[in-house]
Amino acid sequence: MISNEVIQEIYKNNTKPPKHLEDLGLFDALDLLKANHHITIDSDELKPTTEIIIEDLEESNPFRRFLLRSLYAVLEFDKMVAFVFRNHILFLGKKDKELRVHFKPEPDPEPRGNIFSRIFGGR
Repeated sequence: MISNEVIQEIYKNNTKPPKHLEDLGLFDALDLLKANHHITIDSDELKPTTEIIIEDLEESNPFRRFLLRSLYAVLEFDKMVAFVFRNHILFLGKKDKELRVHFKPEPDPEPRGNIFSRIFGGR
């Protein structure tokens, strides 16, 4: 089980897509998942417009397909592989057909305070 602290660290450490798509380690992750998940890539070449499709999911599922440019990281854990995006993480099981989605929580809005606290930064 991946704890909430680990999930928060994933979001904290992966705030931007990688400079080079090869750094994702996508093909290694897909090799780990191919026994239980049917995932296809529309190109052998990694380009930002390359589309990744999780064929196990229904056509209407919003997590079925995504562009490589929206992927921030691919992380391997003991039982899962995490596909990290800006606002969510897809966790796919390495030894079963499990697929979980974690949505990034919205930050708490800062209280506006009075005019002096906004000018001088006090609370």
